Amino acid sequence: MKKLLLVCVFGGVFSSAAIAADPYERWLTMQSQRGTEIEFIRVASEKPLAASEETDAEVASILKEIEAIEEEDRASEASEDSS
Repeated sequence: MKKLLLVCVFGGVFSSAAIAADPYERWLTMQSQRGTEIEFIRVASEKPLAASEETDAEVASILKEIEAIEEEDRASEASEDSS
């Protein structure tokens, strides 16, 4: 009879611990994801530092300048390699 009582008591203790572990694990998971959620909210609410609306003409002129600089670099590298 004592063995049966011990089995019932330990079975109750272990099963209640197992049942309590699930909400605790869920709470830990929520806490670990909380920082990520806060970061998403912070990034989503950020406003751009300055308005950066550029016209197509401005973009085209910037691209032309970049191509010219790249051609100059290629030409200078070619002259250095031939030396």
